[in-house]
Order: sequence, then C-alpha cells, then structure tokens
Amino acid sequence: MKIGRRAVSGGILAGVLGGRGVSAQGVSAQGVPAQGVDDALVRAAKAEGSLIFYSATTEAVARRVGEAFERKYGIKVQALRINSAGLMQRYASEAQTGNIAADIGLTAGDVAAFGAEAVRNGWVVDYAQAGVPAVESGRFPARFLRGAFAIVQIQSYMFAYNTDRVKGSVPRDWLELLDTRFRGEWIIADPVTSDAYSAFWLAMLDAYGESFFERLRALAPRRFREGVPATQALAAGEGSFQVPVIPSQVTEVQKKGAPVELVRPEFTTGVEFPLFLTAPGKAKHPNAARLFADYLMSVEGNAVLNDEPGTAGVYDASRLPAKYVSPKQGLALRREEVRKLLGYVS
Repeated sequence: MKIGRRAVSGGILAGVLGGRGVSAQGVSAQGVPAQGVDDALVRAAKAEGSLIFYSATTEAVARRVGEAFERKYGIKVQALRINSAGLMQRYASEAQTGNIAADIGLTAGDVAAFGAEAVRNGWVVDYAQAGVPAVESGRFPARFLRGAFAIVQIQSYMFAYNTDRVKGSVPRDWLELLDTRFRGEWIIADPVTSDAYSAFWLAMLDAYGESFFERLRALAPRRFREGVPATQALAAGEGSFQVPVIPSQVTEVQKKGAPVELVRPEFTTGVEFPLFLTAPGKAKHPNAARLFADYLMSVEGNAVLNDEPGTAGVYDASRLPAKYVSPKQGLALRREEVRKLLGYVS
C-alpha cells in the first residue's frame, strides 16, 4: 500500500498485544471510566512549571505533543530527541551518577536489558504505583502496560522511495526491492544505533531466510550510521530506496518538499514505543511528569502523539497492516549477527 502525506486522525479502537499479535476491538459495551485528572495533581504539576522529556520520536513529534500539553496545562515540556540506544545509554549513565535529568522518557524498540536494570535499581516506577490517572481509572488499555513501561505508539515499518529517481512501476513489497536493477539504490541504517532495526531484519530473516540477505548484499546498499541522516540522503537523491523507515522519519522531509513517498507492505513488523517515568524520589518534576504521562496515555493526547500516516495509537490498531507481527524483544545479543547479515561487518 502506498502511503500519502496526509496524517490520519485516530479512532477509538483497541490495539496490539505485544508478542501476541494484533486485534482491533471496539470499546467494551460497558465503556471505559470517563474520569478526569485529579485537580491536586494538576496544581502540583503547575507548581513545578516544566518537565524534561527524553524522546526517541522525531523532533517534530516531540515538539507537537509538548506544545499541545503546554496549551492544555500551561506547563512547558523541554524535549531532547535522542536515538533509542543513545537515550537508554544516557539515562543509565545519569542514573548511575545519581543525577537523572529526564523526568519522563519515550524510547523505542527493545527495552529488555535497559528495563531490567532500571527496575532493579529503582530508577523508574511501575505504573501500578505511579499514580497516573489514566492507569488508575482503567482508561488506558491494560494490555499495553508492561510494568514500568507503557506502549503508547506503534509505527509499522515501511520503505521510502525518491520519486525523482524511481519512475514507472514502484515495488510493493520487500522481495520486489531485491530486483537487480536496484543495485546501488538501497540506503540502510546501522542496527547498532537501535535494536528496533534488528527486530525488522530478523523478521525478514524469519520470513525469507538467509537468501534474502545474500541478494541484498549483492545490491551494494549504501550504509549509514543512523536513520535520520539516511532519510536526508534519500531526500537529496543519493539513492532510490530507504529500508526500513518508520513514518515519522519521512514526514519531516516531506513537509520540506522532498520528493519522497512511502510504501507499506502488507507483511511487516514495527517499532513499539514504551513510555517510562523516573521514580518520584529521583525526578526533579515528578508531578508534571505524571500529568504528561496521563496526557500521552489519554485518548486526546495519544491521538496527538500518533497523528502520522502509518502510525497507530493504543486506541486505534486498525491502522496497522493486516500481516503486522509484533517485534521480538531481547535482541541485543543478536545485534552483530544482524550487522553481519547486512554487510556492516564481515
């Protein structure tokens, strides 16, 4: 499916079960509690006045949700965009020195190792004890809670192509991209920067076997360190295809007029974005962070966060591809295997 530039607004359907596939279910007949946010929390959050948000989403997405939250509550969100591996590394380094700057974080992909360390050392708080109204009231779907982490965004993996370079028939799936006429036209990013990339490539390995990667390496892809510079290179015409991408990477360059479009294959995996809260005793703005978490976990805030083509929130999994598979976790030990498959190391 070709994905256009118009963002799709969210609906109210239920979501993806991490590791258990996808279901698109309506709201229960009994409905969900329509409780508001506690006035005492709002007052305490406003007294703190601001919060620091580490985000693995694009700058545009972090800015959009921060500005929407500030308009609603008058509390400033200081967002710092870092790739997911860098975010978890930075957070852990700060925690080990006893000076965590982030009040709240939104990372991407595999959090198994980081999550275990963060929970063991008391850096983060379990949502069962966090005092977030959306969780306490039952408004936030429990299926997306993972202890101290809550999935608030799912971006299905696609591929992007430069419309100035790709003429005529455009490939519709991953295997069509392996045509020999596309030698030298692929752009890829190093999975060392994010295990979310490893999840994608391992899904390809499971589906198509090692021959997929033999054919890929024969196409002599251009290899970049990170996804954002790779997308910028695609926009500049340095290649024809970037594989894989998530929608928010591409919409930023599209808004600047870049000749780039998206294709969403029917079979794919994606990046699931877990939200976590710094433990109250370690956070500098714990109440503002709780209120911001509540906003991102509400129907209203989750729609703002996920207002991107190809992106699904927890209230609308119908926007995911029919053959979407949840990404694997615990992939850090397979990172070098994936890099070898891609030709980053011999």
